Amino acid sequence: MRVSMAAVAALMIFGAVQTASAHGIWLAERWGELGLVYGHGASDDSYDPAKVAAVKALDEAGKPVAVQVARQKTHVLLAPESEPAVVLVDFDNGFYTEGSDGKWVNRPKSEVKGARQAGRYLKHTLAFRHLHGDVPDLPAQDLQIVPLGNPTELSAGQPLRLRVLYKGEPLAGAKLIPDYVNMSETKLEATDPSGEVEMTVRNNGLNVIAVAHAVPLENDPDADRTQHFATLSFEAGHGHAH
Repeated sequence: MRVSMAAVAALMIFGAVQTASAHGIWLAERWGELGLVYGHGASDDSYDPAKVAAVKALDEAGKPVAVQVARQKTHVLLAPESEPAVVLVDFDNGFYTEGSDGKWVNRPKSEVKGARQAGRYLKHTLAFRHLHGDVPDLPAQDLQIVPLGNPTELSAGQPLRLRVLYKGEPLAGAKLIPDYVNMSETKLEATDPSGEVEMTVRNNGLNVIAVAHAVPLENDPDADRTQHFATLSFEAGHGHAH
């Protein structure tokens, strides 16, 4: 079947918008190094390292751990000076705008003549690495999935209660994806008025839980909405991450 160049271009633009909105970030081991993964489901895509906006690491007492951010050509590697209990990363994927011709470009609305709509896409991740005992006090992120208990002490099949926070406040009505890597379209029931929901740990090994939250903007020249996408990652099934 012959596909026109216009159709190919349309698919590329649609793919770019899907990448901006549906992709998440999380931490995973890559060839013995700690890498920041950017993907949707099982995909592991390249990205501009300059989009990594903030990296924080904490020890089990909640004290800061120095971490080197090694920006490679297509990704970022993290090298903490000691084993962190928790790592937090924020990622700014920038603006995507639909022009008058229906095409999407990676630019703010104010720079696109006849723009129809635009969004700004921000990613956040909270990764539990080596933690024994209680969860320490965590720095706030714009959107955050917080476990109400140490998830690294659990195994597949055990219950895990979670709280979703937006700007530090409980977010009711949010629908989490309990296994973002393997079943990225499956969602839990909505969070309650306290921003809480209970799920069953899916995997012995890496678990990545995700949630999205869009916020409309008023009188903003660059975007009509901000979309946040947050993940919580941890390894289960053996007491702590290795």
